Amino acid sequence: MSLLLTTDPLPTTGPAPFEGLAVSVDRVHATVVLRGELDRDSAHHVTDALAALATTGHACWVIDTSGVTWCDAGGLRSLAAAHALAVHSGRQLRLTGRSRCVDRLLRLSGLDRSIADTARRARAPLPDLTCDTSRAVGPER
Repeated sequence: MSLLLTTDPLPTTGPAPFEGLAVSVDRVHATVVLRGELDRDSAHHVTDALAALATTGHACWVIDTSGVTWCDAGGLRSLAAAHALAVHSGRQLRLTGRSRCVDRLLRLSGLDRSIADTARRARAPLPDLTCDTSRAVGPER
């Protein structure tokens, strides 16, 4: 697991600068930009980045997840913890540019209702995720 923590803006196009999670903290605009894999091994860096924003006077913190290529339950938990930290600090938290994997987990968990996108867009209902258990577990013996 690799981490790139920077105060320089991350490139918005092209491949991630390395494997792992890249975190850019912009204290002037109270923005954290994430690129790469947000998983249980890298999730604590989101909280660390927001702790840096807690020292600013901004009323709203922004996390840009448009560059997140993978998000697991640990990553989702870090976003929920980020929201809790913002609420505890008397701030708002906004997620912008939600990547497909982040958006899907937020919607499945219901966290999308508490952590809003600043540019809310109409979202189609999730597809039916029923599983054909006979195919999933194989033939009975």
